[in-house]
Amino acid sequence: MTADASILPVAAIRACIAANDFEGASALLEAHDAWLRGAFEGGSAPEQGRREAWLELLAAQRGMIEELRVARDEAARALDRMGRDRRAMSAYLRDAG
Repeated sequence: MTADASILPVAAIRACIAANDFEGASALLEAHDAWLRGAFEGGSAPEQGRREAWLELLAAQRGMIEELRVARDEAARALDRMGRDRRAMSAYLRDAG
C-alpha cells in the first residue's frame, strides 16, 4: 500500500493494467478494500461519521474496479481475435500449399 493507505493507489493500479498485470491490479484493489473495511470497522466515531468522504472513496474504488474489468475484457477480446487470425492464417497457408 501507499504511505497513506487511505489513498486509493490509482497510478499503481493503472500501471498494472497498462502492463496487462490484472492480478497485480486486483491485488492492489483488494489490499485497499481490506484497509478500507478495517478502518471503517475499527475507526473512531468521528472517522466513521465522515460518511461523505467514505462514499467518495468507495466510488473511486468502484471506478478503478470498472477500469480493470474493461481492460481485462478488452485483453480477452484481443486474445480471441489473435486466435481467430492465427487459425485463419493457418488454414490459408494449408490451402495455398
